[in-house]
Amino acid sequence: MQNKIQHNADKPTAPDAPGTNRYRISTHRSMHRLALPRSRLAVILFLPLAFNTATWWARDAISAGWKAFFEFWITELDIAGTVTLKTFGPGWLDLALPYLDLPSSSPDALTWWVTLIMTIIALLLSSFTPDNLLPLRYLVRVAAFIQITSLLFFAIVPAAFPYTVSGYTEDSLAAGAGFILIIPWVHALVYYIFDFPLLKKAGLTLLTIAFITIALPFQLMAHAYLLVKFSLLFLPLLYLIFGIMLLTLACIALYGWAMSWKHD
Repeated sequence: MQNKIQHNADKPTAPDAPGTNRYRISTHRSMHRLALPRSRLAVILFLPLAFNTATWWARDAISAGWKAFFEFWITELDIAGTVTLKTFGPGWLDLALPYLDLPSSSPDALTWWVTLIMTIIALLLSSFTPDNLLPLRYLVRVAAFIQITSLLFFAIVPAAFPYTVSGYTEDSLAAGAGFILIIPWVHALVYYIFDFPLLKKAGLTLLTIAFITIALPFQLMAHAYLLVKFSLLFLPLLYLIFGIMLLTLACIALYGWAMSWKHD
């Protein structure tokens, strides 16, 4: 008798009316189809164009601001170097970016050995990180692998290293400028497709562009200072771990925050 009562309790209650059932299985979110009305399609197409146009119109002001920033900090940090504007790409592109003429050097013996010891210590300590910090453990190990590779290269063929501080900052600024132009189109694919208000869509893109525009010169100036001060030994690590990837992660964080905004 008790088993029969328990069995009946597991069944859904009777429907409220003939042919209906209160307990309906809703469609899983993975099966939902995203509706794209014409107004949203227009935003997806024209809002990125508007941001690209505004960015291109402001390119000279952005370049001048970056140039003034680098000139100020090169003087304050007492770094031997100069800053000029250099045209990037073909002539019709008409894009001038700051060019930092900075000295480059290979590591001396003391820098090499201290870096090796610190890298080994970091690699050993990563094994003692708790399981809830597993991503940090693997990040430290990846960074250590990159640094050990750089150490081996400069120990064997230091003169064959093909990069300079000036070339690195030049390429990074060009990549950052391209990143600013691409961001609106990325948002069009992953954010504008949802039914957020137009102001919030534009706000996310404007916030992200402003962040990159401000953060990029700070990041590159810090990299340039470290490379001039401690040699090119750390260029691979700065480029692969603390370069454009770090800015990308910050942009993803801004996107994740924007996804939590209310739709109305």
